[in-house]
Amino acid sequence: MTPIELPFEEIWFHDFEFVARPGERPDVVCMVAIELRTGRTIQLWRDELTGLPPYRTDSKVLFVSFVANAEVGCHLALDWPAPAKVLDLNPVFRNLTNGLYTPEGKGLIGLLRYFGLDSIDAKRKDAMRKRVMQGPPFTGEERRQILAYCKSDVESLAQVLPRVLPAIDLGVALYHGEFAAVSALMEFNGVPIDREIFDQLADAAVWRAVRDEMVPMVDSEYGVYRRGPKGDWVFTAEAFKAYLDRENIVWPLNETGSLDLKRKTFENTTKGYPQLENLRQLRHTRDKMRKVKLAVGHDSRNRTVLWPFKSKTSRTQPKAAEWIFSPAV
Repeated sequence: MTPIELPFEEIWFHDFEFVARPGERPDVVCMVAIELRTGRTIQLWRDELTGLPPYRTDSKVLFVSFVANAEVGCHLALDWPAPAKVLDLNPVFRNLTNGLYTPEGKGLIGLLRYFGLDSIDAKRKDAMRKRVMQGPPFTGEERRQILAYCKSDVESLAQVLPRVLPAIDLGVALYHGEFAAVSALMEFNGVPIDREIFDQLADAAVWRAVRDEMVPMVDSEYGVYRRGPKGDWVFTAEAFKAYLDRENIVWPLNETGSLDLKRKTFENTTKGYPQLENLRQLRHTRDKMRKVKLAVGHDSRNRTVLWPFKSKTSRTQPKAAEWIFSPAV
């Protein structure tokens, strides 16, 4: 099968550049799109991206992207309808190489190199991404370079599509593209967060106070915590060893002879010494109370890239620290 034989009236390769601030919807910078058969090329800067999209988005038009949830998210940010048919080459590439070593990674550069195609230099790509993420204002020369960079990604998609098509089931790939588009909608809407509570938990001083408040009451029967240089409570192996000696408790050791303080060791050993359960719970709870880093936007919505199909089992894999449903309860 060649791209010309695909059952669509139009086939667009497209890419957006945008600023992605933590918890916020994408702030579009520019977009480039190329139609396969006619070669029609669209290059538009942010102030030109108004009203309706400059192309059809109905089910007779195919949009080819890499990480399509980003491109569909830009459609939503511009109040454009999402494309009805999406071929996302990101899950396509992950399916093709699942379990295999990809020297250039799983990104667009890795995809191109996997099929023996040239691509933009990785350092150049990182530099351009970094500049875009810094946001406006952009000089005239920067605008020219960013559009050229964006266009190079689009041209890369056009190059690689004929290599990819013979290796995939188009129907399955379109289902994957549909899920990427739905993921974009979930990212765009976000999850509502109680701002009053979040602001307190995100405050390092408040969080530290909450973590420390539980120590004196529980540790009163053990005496294994000491004040650290910053005034916070710190579990000390020396004090714990002294407690074990007083209570005649035999504790597993590391090869070096020091106490084995791993979580699993605590869990297993405590079963034989139930008087240690409160201490185990205290350590476990404090360890889980890591600094709150959820990505929350100005509208009190938690948003982060869901990264559909990123795991080896094809599950989504958002950055755990930024996503409300990832950290420990």
